[in-house]
Amino acid sequence: MTAVPRHLFAAFVAAALAAAPAAAADNQPVASHPGAGFIYATVTLDNGTIHAGYLRWVDEDAFWDNIFSARQRDLPWFDFADREQLVRERRQREYGSRGLLNRLAWSLHNRDEDVHISRPFICRYGDLAALRLAEDEERPVIAVLRDGREVTVGGPSHDLRSDLIVYPQPDQPVELAWDDVREIRFSAAPAGAVPYAARLVGNVEFRGGSFAGSLQWDTSECTSIDTIDSDEQDVALAQVRRIARSRRGGSDVTLTDNRVLNLDGTNDVGSGNRGAAVDVVGVGRVIVPWNRFIAADLRTVPATSPGYADFAPPRELAGVVATTDGRSLQGRLVYDLDEAYTIDILHGALDECDYQIPFGLIASIAPTVPGSCEVVLRNGRHLVLGGDEDTGEGHAGLLVFREGQEKPDYVPWSGVKLVTFAP
Repeated sequence: MTAVPRHLFAAFVAAALAAAPAAAADNQPVASHPGAGFIYATVTLDNGTIHAGYLRWVDEDAFWDNIFSARQRDLPWFDFADREQLVRERRQREYGSRGLLNRLAWSLHNRDEDVHISRPFICRYGDLAALRLAEDEERPVIAVLRDGREVTVGGPSHDLRSDLIVYPQPDQPVELAWDDVREIRFSAAPAGAVPYAARLVGNVEFRGGSFAGSLQWDTSECTSIDTIDSDEQDVALAQVRRIARSRRGGSDVTLTDNRVLNLDGTNDVGSGNRGAAVDVVGVGRVIVPWNRFIAADLRTVPATSPGYADFAPPRELAGVVATTDGRSLQGRLVYDLDEAYTIDILHGALDECDYQIPFGLIASIAPTVPGSCEVVLRNGRHLVLGGDEDTGEGHAGLLVFREGQEKPDYVPWSGVKLVTFAP
């Protein structure tokens, strides 16, 4: 990875400021700083050395609306669940999908009549205040949110093992080993900070429609200094205008000078591709898989937004749960026993595309057929999502903390008719 020379990038920024900017988080106002959208942080190492500048996870996450992903070590809301109900629902779900012999085997393997659930911890980098590495041998990580809450997270996670690059200056990258890091403290980039690259944006066409917004190609390459690798040659993304699946295999890559290259042999241009991740305004992050992908039209723009200041502090989820037995429960909500704040993210799939939607963008959720639900977004868009615990398959139910009530009401997913979230 090489940096763009400062004088060339400054000229590029001046010319490209008139171009449409990347999408702002949750429809927040666009920031004017040409590097405001890049992650900026102060990194302290175990030996006390401090590095401050734009921060990137090697070859991947670089922007505030990119996704930080790990596993939660504890689920504090699980203690409020009706475990007997969870066991019954799990048994019904497993019996409905297995033959007789597999049912018997499953019953013998699960004779303890208890249920254990595990959930990911996922948020956007702009929702983090810091990451602190504990000093014990397991090196768990404390994720500190913008409201001061601390969540202990662990692996498996690429975000907890990838080396880092700090850019104190665009042409002076410093690579840091993850195992040497003690703390990462996030902040807005100072006004004089010069960005080391531009941001990849564009339109992704797939079998089912199209999405436009900021891009991570192969869920990793996202800046003007990244390259597309292939057996034939490597191509800088800044030189690419279009990528299309080729009938000959691999990809037809159209360059800015109108040359077309047929490239193959790597995950960047072939069947091993992990998908094109698009940040769509009002929707969240959508990953288009390679088997649905048709083509992507690309360009780069200054990373003006969303800036760190555009991410609102997290708010507790609140609203009304209408139950299948006719009750209406209003209060603070905990969804699937782990999502309790507007910055938490709902997962689901539609047309084989993976959706990652911040709860702050969701107006309501209603179960449909088993394993699926209809999600209505605040912009009026309706999505029928499936394929994840959040959408019904293995859903752990909801908690409703009603005013004046000592303990929350627990509503199993099978008892939910509609969840409406307060603005």
